[in-house]
Amino acid sequence: MSGKTIPFSARISVEDAEFISTLEFDGARTPSEKLRGLLAETRRQQGSCEDYAQNLSQAQELFGKMKHQLLVRQQSLNYLPDATLRVLDTLPDLFASLQTLTARSANLSTQELQAADADMLDKIFYLNALLLPLAITSQYAADKKQKTAFDLATLLHEYKQNHMEKKHE
Repeated sequence: MSGKTIPFSARISVEDAEFISTLEFDGARTPSEKLRGLLAETRRQQGSCEDYAQNLSQAQELFGKMKHQLLVRQQSLNYLPDATLRVLDTLPDLFASLQTLTARSANLSTQELQAADADMLDKIFYLNALLLPLAITSQYAADKKQKTAFDLATLLHEYKQNHMEKKHE
């Protein structure tokens, strides 16, 4: 990107001006500096990146802000919802994996796409393993939700039993 700048004029609402004044970017103090920071951040987010580490950093930053806000509120209420925190801890990896896969997809073979699909299922199974126990044991779980969780567990158990029997035949 060029270091050269050009003047740019725009009319924005009072709310948008207040929003820009509250933004914090490293070293940005003036509205112009904050607008340049906002544009750079947007450009970075819009770019397709094939680098998982960079995508993970962005996702951790995004979901980390959400988690921070939630934890602060939870602290003030002395409340700790396990499910929400587990999802927020797991989503950065899932999101970064999807973002990386999407950026690389044009160059992937069928076999590589199948492997990526299997990896995605592993990540979702991991998330389910974190959440399903809460669906069954949570004091807030409704009977219908618990039945759904038990039905899923039964389905998985039956599949495993049938799959194991076929392997031994």
